[in-house]
Amino acid sequence: MLNQIFGEFFSYFLTYLPTILAMSLNIVLLVFAIKIKRNSYKYGITLMISSILLITSNVLYISIQYPYLALRLYNELGLPFSMVNMILMSWNFVFLSLNTTSAILLIVSLSLIYKTHKRDIKEI
Repeated sequence: MLNQIFGEFFSYFLTYLPTILAMSLNIVLLVFAIKIKRNSYKYGITLMISSILLITSNVLYISIQYPYLALRLYNELGLPFSMVNMILMSWNFVFLSLNTTSAILLIVSLSLIYKTHKRDIKEI
């Protein structure tokens, strides 16, 4: 019985490891954005919103157990495959919209960082 628990734990760990690592990187980015915002730079808020959206996306991915969602909907709930496909497509749209919005805000904040520090370098 313990061998089965370890196998399932190892499977879950390997499945969610990239998501957990991305979430930890986004937490570091959020802390960096908070420190930037304290120095009253304009781009701190867009960087914070971008990292919060990515953290939200990762938490949703883990909480609904997305890699196993189709299997659970089809086998455990007995939903037809067309319904399972529609549910998965709607979750894909949610993840796509969160990641796209976050990427746009990240690009905006990077361009603001570049413009701000390019102006600071010219003043020196």
